[in-house]
Amino acid sequence: MVTPSQIIAVSSPAPGIVKAVRVERGDRVQKGQVLLDLDSELETAQSQLAQAKTDFAARKLERNRDMIQKKLLSDIETDQMQTDARVAALESAVAGKNLDRHKTVSPIDGIIVARRTAPGEFVGTDPVFDMVSLDPLNIELVMKVEVYGQMKIGAPVRLTLGAPVNGVRLGTVSIVDRVVDARSGTFGVRVQLANPDMAIPSGIACTPRFGGAAPQMSSTAPARSPTPPADAAALNSRTR
Repeated sequence: MVTPSQIIAVSSPAPGIVKAVRVERGDRVQKGQVLLDLDSELETAQSQLAQAKTDFAARKLERNRDMIQKKLLSDIETDQMQTDARVAALESAVAGKNLDRHKTVSPIDGIIVARRTAPGEFVGTDPVFDMVSLDPLNIELVMKVEVYGQMKIGAPVRLTLGAPVNGVRLGTVSIVDRVVDARSGTFGVRVQLANPDMAIPSGIACTPRFGGAAPQMSSTAPARSPTPPADAAALNSRTR
């Protein structure tokens, strides 16, 4: 079966009351896109206050620059003004960062699969969105140990996809497990399938072929594997 390459539960960077939710289930989003806004009136005021202090300290330092250069001020006075300007700038940066934390942004290019909050609700550390990345897609295989040496990273794989695609695509081996499950005599292989336009959905059936031949996959899943394929169930003569 074709699966997402990433499944992410997105949480708000800061706790607070939800002001606006900008996306809905099924929306395609880009990395860095704002998904949710928290109420931030207090943080906005604090940021503006810090910026005003920064501007004042900078103007004061600039007004006295000529006197500083001519050594008409004591070292203590000069150091105080320079330190005040530096501290004000840092406080402004901290206030700005705190304000930014009241926006939840997408960590990846992907699809929203679940929205777990609404305006007016309080959010804490629990996830507010579930996201998946569909480019690339993953196909997790469980292979018989007899073909271990034949599986090479970067090798092309012909993938016959089921409905609604009903076509053949070319994937690439991206991971070959280095640990074989002794009880079942199997090991895991991951095939990646590029999906730049996200036209191929996750969850569809898929049958792979390596070098024109059907792969020798395990008829039973390993009872226990130190490195199990992500999001995988047992494979019965086809991909999962």
